[in-house]
Amino acid sequence: MKAIAAERSWTMPAHDGNLTCFNGTPHIDLGSSHRTLTFALVYDWLKDVLPPDVKDLIRAECDRRTFQPYLSTCREPNRRKVPRRHWWYEGGNNWNSVCNSCVVRAALAMIEDRRLRAEFVAAAEHTVPYALKGYTDDGYCSEGMGYWNYGYGHHLSLGLAVRAATGGKVNLFADPKNRAVMMYPYGYQLMDWKSPHFADGGGNPSAVLLALQRQVFPDIVCRRAAEQDLLAGDLTVISLRAFGQDPGPAYTGGFDTLPIRTWFPDAQVLISRGVWPKVTKRLSIAIKGGHNAELHNHNDVGSYAIMLDGTEMGGDPGGETYTRRTFSKERYVSKVLNSYGHPVPVVGGKLQKGGRAAAAKVLRTEFTDEKDVVELDCTAAYDVPALKSLVRTMTFDRANSSITITDRVAFSEPTAFEVPVITYREWTANDDFTEFSFKKQPKTYRRLNMAVQASAPVTFSKELIENPGHASPQRLAFTFKEPVAEATFTTVYSAN
Repeated sequence: MKAIAAERSWTMPAHDGNLTCFNGTPHIDLGSSHRTLTFALVYDWLKDVLPPDVKDLIRAECDRRTFQPYLSTCREPNRRKVPRRHWWYEGGNNWNSVCNSCVVRAALAMIEDRRLRAEFVAAAEHTVPYALKGYTDDGYCSEGMGYWNYGYGHHLSLGLAVRAATGGKVNLFADPKNRAVMMYPYGYQLMDWKSPHFADGGGNPSAVLLALQRQVFPDIVCRRAAEQDLLAGDLTVISLRAFGQDPGPAYTGGFDTLPIRTWFPDAQVLISRGVWPKVTKRLSIAIKGGHNAELHNHNDVGSYAIMLDGTEMGGDPGGETYTRRTFSKERYVSKVLNSYGHPVPVVGGKLQKGGRAAAAKVLRTEFTDEKDVVELDCTAAYDVPALKSLVRTMTFDRANSSITITDRVAFSEPTAFEVPVITYREWTANDDFTEFSFKKQPKTYRRLNMAVQASAPVTFSKELIENPGHASPQRLAFTFKEPVAEATFTTVYSAN
């Protein structure tokens, strides 16, 4: 602890590009706030046995590096004067929840002055509504499942800590939107405990966090969450479960079976599953409309992901290892983050544009036990003057375990058009590249078959997209040989 206290900065280097913190002006980020909370837990749990000089050191460093900068921010009535490095204080993404949660919980555990602790709680009340703005009204987290675990997990922890500290008088879960956001991990699954990897935030639902949320929504529970060990998770979660707060393993039934579909209408995300009673082959698909200014955004309007028996077979590539470029003005140079590496068309040689205006429109939905259909107008995602319309239709036929993706495009003059398919799986194809087979695993007979149909001749090409630190996706591209005024391209997937 003395060694950590002696470090010049607790802020991550990536968040201190101008060396402001390193050179003596502390500011709070994801790293420093986490460290402060860890020190506060150690202080609170072990203060009877820690040497006095260590306790004094912990208090002094947390106060200098975190508590005083935080109080300066929340006390400033003119938000324009708040240092830009504390933009997250009223932000709408995971930084708000994580930084505010860590700092406020640390203050509640370490600061003795009651009025000062109350000031931190008041700050939490102020910041939570901004954090909730980062989710659509239907509860969708555009950052992805991994960032829901991270961001909303800290929101849960903050609300529970404040509730305990105030004897239940301050309720940070009063906004009914919390319930919708809490339902997100139950709905955002292609198959049991496996989520699509849209945007940067890959990952799957955390059963430990679903266990933690029972203290807020006891009726939203699955068996796996109810049976989580009290010592599962990190120290901050254990501190909120293992000292009498957890409701215990009692379980009377709940969210253990995924429905045949989950539809997030505000986010324009559909997850269709092959769990209709007559289905014997487990096939599922997630497809998104949305827009290209989402949190942790990829330029991916119209993207999709297909899973067969728990293995993602094709579609969205997921994220990349974070580098300096990832969150710079060159973010979309990456073929994994721009639309090139996604299963969405290239129109007139151009990729999708960024920004809120690059948005899909839902033209039609049709949901039945046998079939799900969603039709997305993706025209606005492309800056191509000749483009009149681009409509993508996804049809999931549960009865026959097949998925059809059809793109219909129209131009004011003949224009180039290309449709790619993205996969991480081994594949084979027939001689004219109209029929493909993707292996589920190297040593298994289970396969996903794919047939392509085009309204005019196309050429086939393949490319391995390098993604250092991750598996590299393969891009299988179908390009119309001649510019087209109108065209249709259809991909049909079926389970073997």
